[in-house]
Amino acid sequence: MNTGPGAGSSIALIQQWRHDSDAFEALGVAGQEGVIGRTKADSIELDEERMPPTAHVARTVVEEDGVELEIFRRNTAYGTVTDHGTMFVAFCREQRPFELMLRRMAGIGDGVRDALTRYTTPLSGAYYVVPAVETLARFAPAD
Repeated sequence: MNTGPGAGSSIALIQQWRHDSDAFEALGVAGQEGVIGRTKADSIELDEERMPPTAHVARTVVEEDGVELEIFRRNTAYGTVTDHGTMFVAFCREQRPFELMLRRMAGIGDGVRDALTRYTTPLSGAYYVVPAVETLARFAPAD
């Protein structure tokens, strides 16, 4: 177990993506499900037979030595009627899984680009180190 500087920290990835909703909506439900890799009505992951290799789910599931690299992620919608998108926030104990997922989304290595990137534009993104609670507690005022 690492007990050195940064032990117990997490890496946070925060990104803002603008959506081209008109283009995405023009795909219809089946097309949208193929882009995402999940059913629209209930967000169930498509079976392997129906999952396109370009689907967002297919591109962002990353495995090493047969083990999926896990991250904790959340998306939150933002915007107005004319300008809207997603704020993406994810946490992991190391930066590497994020790097691999982003590379796969861009098609680096195999040339297969994540279909979702055809309907979204990244506006910003950054990595942050989030110290462990125990580390932060050392800076809290005494009760």
